[in-house]
Amino acid sequence: MRPRPIRSVAVIGAGMGGLTASLYLLQQGYEVFLLERAKYPGGTAGFYRSRGRTYPTGATLTFGLEPGGLLASMLQEVGVHVPLRPLHHVMDVRLPDRQVPILVPRDEWLAALRTSFPERTFEVLRFWRAVEETARAAYAFAKTRTPLPIQTREDFLRALAVAAAHRALLSAGLKRSRATVLDVLREFRLDDYGPFRRFIDAQLLDAVQSTSDEAAWLPSCLALEIYRYGVWIPEGGVPALAAAMADRAREAGVHLLFSNTVTDATRRPGSTPWHLKTNRGHELCVDAVINATGTRVTPHADEPVSGDPASTNDRAPQWGAIRIDAWMREPGVEQGWSRPDSRAPFAVQLADDTAMDASLGEPCGPLYVTFHPAQPALGVQAAEGGAEATLVTISAHTDARAWLALSKSAYRERKQQVLHKVLERLDAYLPRFAEHLMSYSMGTPVTYARYLNKAWVGGIPLTVAHAIRRPRGPRTAWPHWYLAGDTVFPGPGMLSAALSGFFAARAIDPRVGQSTYNMHRSVEASAKR
Repeated sequence: MRPRPIRSVAVIGAGMGGLTASLYLLQQGYEVFLLERAKYPGGTAGFYRSRGRTYPTGATLTFGLEPGGLLASMLQEVGVHVPLRPLHHVMDVRLPDRQVPILVPRDEWLAALRTSFPERTFEVLRFWRAVEETARAAYAFAKTRTPLPIQTREDFLRALAVAAAHRALLSAGLKRSRATVLDVLREFRLDDYGPFRRFIDAQLLDAVQSTSDEAAWLPSCLALEIYRYGVWIPEGGVPALAAAMADRAREAGVHLLFSNTVTDATRRPGSTPWHLKTNRGHELCVDAVINATGTRVTPHADEPVSGDPASTNDRAPQWGAIRIDAWMREPGVEQGWSRPDSRAPFAVQLADDTAMDASLGEPCGPLYVTFHPAQPALGVQAAEGGAEATLVTISAHTDARAWLALSKSAYRERKQQVLHKVLERLDAYLPRFAEHLMSYSMGTPVTYARYLNKAWVGGIPLTVAHAIRRPRGPRTAWPHWYLAGDTVFPGPGMLSAALSGFFAARAIDPRVGQSTYNMHRSVEASAKR
């Protein structure tokens, strides 16, 4: 008896992975139901509204939107168009004894490396040449959209064809495939160079959720160097991109169900369809399911899910985050971000913390301070001076488990303690920062758990084990149950989450993306675009 063909798919989670999978499957004629527990799309790349104001949920920056970029190509394929503006000066990384500007133009960036690390310029530039070479190969491989891990005969043939056609470039990128970033720092005699090591660790903790001692070299190089391919910001910020994708999905015929939490998913033995129930009383019968939430959606103990650290013993716990959304008087913004060349960075990273211990829920690692010039305070005026307010977000990593174990009273006390420490730390680098705050709201892993159903953010840490030896793909042991999001290959970040959605859709239908995908296109040319 032939298995019933898949005609309908339920996608759980309207983040970048779920939105991308939904749009690609709809193109192939599937009936698609997109279920989201929040009121708005995007997940951690989305937004929320409070007291008449709009705030980004988490992500403030994405990559792959440059002309010919990976994300730009996928958006074009599914018919999503958003206005973009180029970003030249991405970030200032403020170390205890120096400041490192993250710049997009390659020549300016290499000049910044020379100026910022004069003690060992020769070694630093040699190290970065290795980063560039590996990043070029990694991005070229990503643009071929070859899935990992290889789970089917079709996956194997696709990977074999790519490897055969572009052997030289891929071999250059894979020669340190099992190395950590620390291994390569040792190779170039930089492992004991404190300022550079602290700079690298600050970047990696944000991008791959790990530091140099465990971060896999291959994906880390792309995370460190991807700025050079161009950084383009959607008008209205990252949430505007998620909103545009949701609008496109709705217009094209995806059934969007917001404020709907999946409470159960069952499949009768010997039967193909999945039966889903939501908290709003909806019941769906579909042929396949994509779980793009990164966490458990059913009461079954054996549900295949990679985002729950308790679901398997061989995966490291994920990070939680504390986040402050603050409205700040314009004079304070100008004081904190003003520069002699009048080109303010998009963000400031305060990498003064040498300890990576997040015990008892303390914030650890760098503080990320992002200025949102495109989001005015909707006419709100400051109490003094009549100056307009500007939205600023401040975030840091923390141990989510420590927050989840607190009583209500202990939780409130911990929030105040952490807020006080964060503002003290900011004032040390941005003098009198706290004095310019008009209002603020603070979120913790408890907040994320309440609204996103998971206290962990940022995806699985890209260690050698998770990214190279045992990457998690879209297919699972459950029939017609697939995974997407930043907890499966290729990992953290909006670009990676979107690509995971593409892989999940193509696992259901091999035709996905074939109309524009050319197996034998030059990888070298693709990498330079």
